[in-house]
Amino acid sequence: MTDYIATANPGFAPYAMEELRRRFPGVKLSGLAPGETFKLSSGDIPGEELIASLRKDEPVFLRHLFPADEEAGLTADPEETAGTMIRFAKGLAAKLAGSTVAVQVRKSPDSPFPFSSAEGRDAIVPALRELGAEPVARDSKRILSVYAAKKSLYLGLSAPRDNLSDWPGGAVRFRREEGLISRAAFKLLEAERTFGLPLGGFVNALDLGAAPGGWTSVLLERGVKVTAVDPAEMHPSLEGHPRLRHIRRNAAELSFAPGSFDLLVCDMSWDPHHTCRIVSELAPALSAGASGIVTLKLMYRKPLQTIDDLVGEYAKAFEILRVKQLFHNREEVTLWVKRKP
Repeated sequence: MTDYIATANPGFAPYAMEELRRRFPGVKLSGLAPGETFKLSSGDIPGEELIASLRKDEPVFLRHLFPADEEAGLTADPEETAGTMIRFAKGLAAKLAGSTVAVQVRKSPDSPFPFSSAEGRDAIVPALRELGAEPVARDSKRILSVYAAKKSLYLGLSAPRDNLSDWPGGAVRFRREEGLISRAAFKLLEAERTFGLPLGGFVNALDLGAAPGGWTSVLLERGVKVTAVDPAEMHPSLEGHPRLRHIRRNAAELSFAPGSFDLLVCDMSWDPHHTCRIVSELAPALSAGASGIVTLKLMYRKPLQTIDDLVGEYAKAFEILRVKQLFHNREEVTLWVKRKP
């Protein structure tokens, strides 16, 4: 049996846990930070098998996990806590020597952990250097993870790919650039990274519910021509852009010539079934194999059932590639589809 510390978006840990129960009936799950972080015990399933399955078909709501190789008692004493972390690192000397290592430290709101995340990292880094490891912030060979719960300190060492995300807790951060039109742009940037879908590879995009232009601005920066559909005004910074056409009408009122676009994006704050009908009706405007990135608002009481129902509806016109709740999603998930031939 292998233990893991797993993370979902705030409020969605119960759904991540339910997904895991359905998929791996023998696992044991218990909450650590309410609604967000929980402990996963693999039961009779070998840890390598569990991770391989999760990597091959990533669950919707599970954002991040790491192996809890050691669980230690936790106090508010800085010296004792630092000693626990350093002893754990020294016990891995053979694995750490000559390797690049990212140290990721997190804590639950009710934890007595005596350090900030940065202070926790600083407490371990000198020991890593003494062991011949190279501490780095990104693109490491290994991640040394620390999670401080209310009573226990969990520590683990893993390859970044086995954590599902190489960001601490799966919290993907983008620098807020000056002039950013809206934070909604981060959702599209994260989708690009998570799905491995370079937006600059597309030529003509249709952006439904585009105003004020967060997603449109990202696509324009990538060199894509954009047809933005929204009755509302776009941000003044986009006015007169040579690759932008703004149609000030409701998306449900429009039709386009077949094969007009190789990308459709949609971040409308509407009932997800209504959004599905609009996107599906506009599917003929996409070329065969064109991609679609659509947010599905989870405004009903049973998110898993809502997702199952909508995936069935979208599957009539599209191949479903991924459904994922991204870090920048809130009460929603992001769907990546391809237009069927």
